[in-house]
Formats: sequence, C-alpha cells, structure tokens
Amino acid sequence: MRPEEYLAIVLRRWWIVLLAGLAAAVVAYGYSRTQPPTYQVSVRLMAVAQPPDYWLDLYAKNRLASYQDVIRTSDFVARALRQAGLNDDPGQVLGGLALARNQDSNVVQLVVTDTDPERAARVANALADAFVAQSIAENQRILEQFRDPFGQRIQGTVAVVKLDTPSPPSTPVGPRTRLNTAAGLVLGLVFGVLVTFGIEYFEDVLRTARETSRALGLPVVAEVPGFRNRRSSRVEENMADLIVVEEPLSPAAEAYRTLRAVLRRSNESLPPRTILVCGVGRSSADSASVAANLAAASAVAGERVLLVDADLRHPLLQTLATETVSLGLAEWLVNSDQRPAPVYGTSLAELRLLPAGQLPAGTNPADLLSRSLTGERLTLLQELGDRVIFHTAPLPSYGEALALAGLVEGVLLVIRSGVTPRTAAQQAKEQLERAGAPLLGVVLLRG
Repeated sequence: MRPEEYLAIVLRRWWIVLLAGLAAAVVAYGYSRTQPPTYQVSVRLMAVAQPPDYWLDLYAKNRLASYQDVIRTSDFVARALRQAGLNDDPGQVLGGLALARNQDSNVVQLVVTDTDPERAARVANALADAFVAQSIAENQRILEQFRDPFGQRIQGTVAVVKLDTPSPPSTPVGPRTRLNTAAGLVLGLVFGVLVTFGIEYFEDVLRTARETSRALGLPVVAEVPGFRNRRSSRVEENMADLIVVEEPLSPAAEAYRTLRAVLRRSNESLPPRTILVCGVGRSSADSASVAANLAAASAVAGERVLLVDADLRHPLLQTLATETVSLGLAEWLVNSDQRPAPVYGTSLAELRLLPAGQLPAGTNPADLLSRSLTGERLTLLQELGDRVIFHTAPLPSYGEALALAGLVEGVLLVIRSGVTPRTAAQQAKEQLERAGAPLLGVVLLRG
C-alpha cells in the first residue's frame, strides 16, 4: 500500500484515533493527580586511588561496578539503616534506590526517591556514610592482611569519598503530570491508529479502486460518483434514472462517458457488442443504474443500443419505456412461438428496451435463462442493435448472471464502495470465471 492509502485509512476513522488519544490523556492526567508528590535526593561517591597511581586508578574504576552491587543488596541497606538508627523498611528503601555511573568516571551517584523529603535525605546520607565506613574497614583489612611479592605491606588502596551531604529538598520531582499527560496522549493516538488498521483489516468491505483491483485482480474501468441523492426514492419505487440524459453535465454522467470510451478501446479491432452488467450483493438497483446509463451514453454517441432487463426477480428498467409495457423477456422466452422480441422505445431515439416481463408462477429465472432455446433467442437480439446490454440479478445471491455469462462478449461487475463485501465480490468473480465469463473489469460506485 502507498503512504496516502494508509493516511486515508486513518482519516476515514479519525474520531477513533482522537477519542483514544483523549481518553489515554485523561487517564494519565487523573492517575498523576492522585499520586503523592515524590522527592529525590542524590549523593555522589568517588573512588580515589591512594596514593595517586595510573594503574590503581584503573582498578578503582573497575571496583565501582562491584560497589554498586554491594549497595543494592538488602543486607547492606538494612545494616546502613540500623547503624544510622533509622526504622525504615529496607524493602521500601530498595524500591526507591537507584545508582548511576559514567563508565569513564570514578564517581557513583546514589539516588533515593521518597514521598517524604526528610526521610529521603536521611536514607541517602545513611547509605552513603555506611558505604564509606565499609570501604575504610575493607582498606584496613587489606593493608593488614596482604603483602606485595617482596614481603612488604601493600601501600596502595582505593578509598571511597562522600562528595555531598544533601539536605531535604523542597521541590518535588514527581508526579510529572504534564509529561505523563502528553505521553498518554501520544500512546493513545498510536493505539487509536492501530485500532483503525485492525478494523480496516477485519472489515469485509471494498472501498477504494486500488483495494478493489488488488482484492479481485480486475481493473477498475470506471469510478462513478454517487448519484442516489434526491432521487433515491425513485429507486425504491422500481424506477431507474438516466443521469446521462437528466444531468448531462454531472460528474456521474462524465464517468459513464468515460466507461463508454474504455469499452470501445478494450479491443480496437472488435469491441464487445454484448455486455452483461451484474452487481454484487442482494440489491440490483446499482447495477440497473449502471446498465441503463451505459446504454444511454452509448445511444447519445450514435450507437443503436438494446437494453435487456434480465433481472426477472426484481425488474427496475421497465419505467424507461415510453410505451405501455405488456410483454417482456420472460413471456418471449417462455413462449415457444418464433415471434419478434417485445422491444419498446425510450426517450432516446437510439435506445430501445426489452423489459423483464412477468415470470410465470413456479418458474425459476436461472432455469429459464439456462435453456438452450434461450441462448438461441438471445443471440438473435444482436441483430436489433450495434450493442446489446444485459442487466441481471446480483451475484452471488442469484445465478442468472452465470447462465448468461457464456452468451456475451464482456461482463462488468458493479461494486458499491464501502458497502459491497469483499468476500462476496471475490465469490462472484470466481463464479463468473468458472462459468467462462469474459470479465472486462469493475465499475466502482461511490457515495
């Protein structure tokens, strides 16, 4: 995916990101406000070579690491508190004790954090004094017990010097309410972004042209802006809109002209004369509008077009006829007599309509369209126009499109952005491929 696609995913659910950030910031702020103030006291301890000597100084630096391990032990802390006459809990003191040292320095910094500034100062000084006393005692034992190779007493030792004697601080170091709130906001925003990507991953809908093309392995031959706005009620009344005629300057009308041009150039030597328009899902309103407007765009360009409503379950295109519809495709296919197809005129001189008609009770549309006689009759329709456009019930819910897939020269799959399930579209495409359908691509409807 491109960076702009990731950005589009986040912006599509920006409120989740914002809500997660604000919630985390509020929690961090509330938690920080409930915490007692903490104070920090530090004491510096320096290891000094006596007498000054280069090699002994290196030895002093190495000893600092072991000194830190000694100070962190509970035995040392308990002994230091006892020697100072303090009754503090050694475990609590260890929890607020930290040690820091620069690898190139002879100084160790002992830091005590506590909610009581006086206790923090007492504990820090007690630990530092106890360690200085312990180092003096150790040096004394070294001088008394060890000798150099010549039998002389060792003269060099490492002494620990206390550089600071801190007093109780007046300014607390925590809680850091502003810092915690800012950190909570950032972490919340990151969490919100992760949530949006998680929702996008598990949400089973197609949205963008790139996503649709990647999921189906088909080109998006046209993107049609939303057109079901003020006229949406007409779709519910089984009526279809010819946007190309009623709103010729609209972006949707221009998209259909683009689709017309793409189909003409799909094969320069022999562009598809018979096209099947099929939607995905349960409603056929979207694919009916695409079929009708593609037919109208072709008719406006001078082609003789026959629009066939093969959705025998929920016909929507009969309202395009300017004459009273009495018969349709269903009656023509059921009747074994060789009679002309019941074709009706429309508001466009070059566009004629073969409506769905009334299906006899107990007849399955897919069975009717799968008959060999049906195939022969539908082939005759090519004589009635330069281009024949069929519209059927949507896949994968119904199987009529599969019955017609092998009788046409091209199939357009209609998908509505943000509505059509990805799995349903993939299933529809697989069904068409198994039926031998010549897939031209996808028409993506927006809005």
